[in-house]
Amino acid sequence: MAYLVLARKYRPQRFAEMSGQEHVVRTLSNALRTGQLAHAFLFTGPRGVGKTTTARLVAKALNCEKGPTAEPCGVCTPCVEIAEGRSVDVVEIDAASNNGVDNVRDIIEAVKYRPARDRFKIFVVDEVHMLSQGAFNALLKTLEEPPAHVKFVLATTDVHKVPETILSRCQRFDFRRLTLQQIADQLGKVAREEGMTLSPAALALVARQAEGGMRDALSLLDQVRAACGDAPGDDQVAEALGAVDAAAISRIAGALVGRDGGAVLAEIEALHSKGLEVKRIAEELVRHLRNVVVARLVPDARLDLPDAELAEVRAQAGAADPAQLTRLFDLAQRAVVDVKLSEQPRYALEVALLEAVFLAPGAQVADLVGRLEALARGAPPAGPGRSSSGGSGGGGATRAVPPVAAPATPAIPATPAVPGGSGWRELSSLGGAPGGAAGSSANGTAGANGAAHAPAATAAEPSHQDAEGGPAGDRWRAAVDEVERSSPAAGPALKQAVLLSMTDGEIAIQLPEGLYAATAERKRGDIEAVFARFFGRPTRLVVKRGAAAALPAADGAPEAPAPSIASVEAAERLARTRRVKEAARHHPNIAEAARILEGEIDDIEELKS
Repeated sequence: MAYLVLARKYRPQRFAEMSGQEHVVRTLSNALRTGQLAHAFLFTGPRGVGKTTTARLVAKALNCEKGPTAEPCGVCTPCVEIAEGRSVDVVEIDAASNNGVDNVRDIIEAVKYRPARDRFKIFVVDEVHMLSQGAFNALLKTLEEPPAHVKFVLATTDVHKVPETILSRCQRFDFRRLTLQQIADQLGKVAREEGMTLSPAALALVARQAEGGMRDALSLLDQVRAACGDAPGDDQVAEALGAVDAAAISRIAGALVGRDGGAVLAEIEALHSKGLEVKRIAEELVRHLRNVVVARLVPDARLDLPDAELAEVRAQAGAADPAQLTRLFDLAQRAVVDVKLSEQPRYALEVALLEAVFLAPGAQVADLVGRLEALARGAPPAGPGRSSSGGSGGGGATRAVPPVAAPATPAIPATPAVPGGSGWRELSSLGGAPGGAAGSSANGTAGANGAAHAPAATAAEPSHQDAEGGPAGDRWRAAVDEVERSSPAAGPALKQAVLLSMTDGEIAIQLPEGLYAATAERKRGDIEAVFARFFGRPTRLVVKRGAAAALPAADGAPEAPAPSIASVEAAERLARTRRVKEAARHHPNIAEAARILEGEIDDIEELKS
């Protein structure tokens, strides 16, 4: 007898044997028991999850000699013929190759005749989304009001391609992907029936490669059996499937957590020598690290992993700090993109993972703020035993750190020291002016702590009088602000303009050709109305187009053109940001925090209000 593949040999023959589709089985079983069965069903879902199998089970339940019943006997003639696919009253049609109007006309013609032997004539149309629009239209009437002896079962993997007119005439069932554990459990049962011996890790690897489809999983198990025999090892299973061994990925993740660069390189070398695609290695590592992060941050979350892998993931999660794990995940995620674009993908992955191994110590922002506040209140710094890799990360490796001596209080009279001899300033002084008054940089990450902290190289803020020609410039800026409040479109255009002259009854500006000049011309009436209210007299706006020319000085030498309001505001923002960053970088509290935490200030970001 010819060999029967496992996917056909172990196809479910009863509703109770269906895996992962309990919601579908429950609904159909109840409908069969009560006799409230629809005339047309639509089964939709991914490939290999049981749509066609369920269609055959419905046919058996309806045509069984003991039926209609939710528990067909499986031994009567109709049940046996339906299971073997040779029943004359159960017609299975592949819509991918029978998708025309003529094929649907054959169905309509066959519907007129009663079943040859069984109780119902059942049409199973697989991949129904492949029917043409004309075929769908031809089927509408028959699908809506078929004879009492006819049932339709439509199956599809792309339900969005099925017209709404068809969907509205069917009872829809959405099949789910099977979980990894469900597939692994079923594979274990099949393997025992076939006399095969596979470890839980090997079963999980086959299940993961199936991507939620039981048919794919059984086909892969067939492939493993042909390649490795009845007792394959985990490495043999991974090689037969061309998959990345989950144990190797787990070892790489453990080496990243434990900061073992040599182990990371050795594992990648071993995987690469087996011919595995580097991109796939990176993607599997991202998947594993995601599970570790979830297990660390949300311990109660459900992870679709077999028991052996779940225990390993939880062990790695417990050995690492959350901040370290999230940074490892970010670096691994970026490595996937780098590997795709690199001409040397292996080297790109290795260097990215080495960067993750030698990450600077990190901690959550809330933890750092808490430690800073404690130190500001005079609490002693953390003693020996602090981890050198940020919190509990680094695989548990720690090194003793000698107690930090209290720093000497810098001589800054405007900021009194905190009692207790810690050498720290009040945190409220960060960003304040001398004497506690808040400066203009209060919205920054850190502001200026008095003029004594501003470095000499910091750019000075432009003066309104120097930049805009004295009081006329101030009046012009105030007038533009008034225009912006009245006309959000005209205000920005005027801010790009160079003020040429301002006299009683007339203001002359220059704008480059483009959108702003066109806006100023279009909004001239609105602008002049605002000017009239602001200056208390009719004021005409003169707009000259083109680049601003240099103005002659008193001695005849050309000067640079006067700046626009927009350029002045940009210079002011840049100068303020520089002051804020320099003040924060040199603030004694920040410097002391960096020293105690053994870190460096890489960047300072000003918070925008």
